[in-house]
Amino acid sequence: MPVWLEVLLNLSGYVGFVALATSGAACSHGSAEDETCPGKR
Repeated sequence: MPVWLEVLLNLSGYVGFVALATSGAACSHGSAEDETCPGKR
């Protein structure tokens, strides 16, 4: 696998993780332990 492809996959995975983390934090007001989001799941 080329190096640029690995970097691209790592960056896309990191961006996806940050997007999920920020949406989860905005939904449950910063605490990941109690996921009280009425619209999700």
